[in-house]
Amino acid sequence: MPYGVYLSAAGAHAQSHRMQVLSNNLANVATTGFKPEETVLQARFSEMIEGGQVAPGLGGADDIGGGVTIQPSATQFAVGPMKKTGRDLDFAINDEESFFVLKRGDEQLLTRAGDFLFDSRGQMINTSGEQVLATDGSPIQIQPGVPVEVAAGGRIRQAGTTWELMVAKPKSMGDVSHLGGNQFKPLAPFDLVGGGDRQVVAGMLEQSAVSPTGAMMELIETSRVYEANVKMIQNQDSVMGSLISRVLQA
Repeated sequence: MPYGVYLSAAGAHAQSHRMQVLSNNLANVATTGFKPEETVLQARFSEMIEGGQVAPGLGGADDIGGGVTIQPSATQFAVGPMKKTGRDLDFAINDEESFFVLKRGDEQLLTRAGDFLFDSRGQMINTSGEQVLATDGSPIQIQPGVPVEVAAGGRIRQAGTTWELMVAKPKSMGDVSHLGGNQFKPLAPFDLVGGGDRQVVAGMLEQSAVSPTGAMMELIETSRVYEANVKMIQNQDSVMGSLISRVLQA
């Protein structure tokens, strides 16, 4: 394959991946607590340099580069807009490094979406059915039919018993893996947020952190770059076909 076609094909593939990531961000513009993904592209050395056959920096043709490679996407953890709902069991965290903790089966999950409710058995769950955990690591379980009071800092009281929503803060945001939607998986032990550091507000929900206008503009830009790479492939293929035709006619 001509080297120019290879570079253009690598560029088109990278921009196609970028469009997929941006499209997923736009699809979650109304998802509570959603954090957008950012495409990470990295320039690569030519094949000869990567294979150790040529040293980099010699000023030869191999220093032109080998196109781009796609790296794992990076999650943007900026706090999304806060929306007042007036619903007592809606919670928001005004801190970009903290998460509510859920339980699904035997594993713990993290989320920024605090739209919780009590099921018919009195168990606090989220809209997907995962259990909401208290600070002591146990699921929050109330007695159905008995009035519940929501206090400051994400605390729930019923008949003299108080539960405190577990709020986790990873030691590093690199210890959090995006599972899709508004859920994350902790990759390492996390710290618990307690006392006056708990910035949990009831009656509000954190909206998606996606900027629809910005994401749409970036999607249009990416589409044009993709089309430019495809056009380069077509142009180089046409030139190569013309050269081959002239050689055969000579």
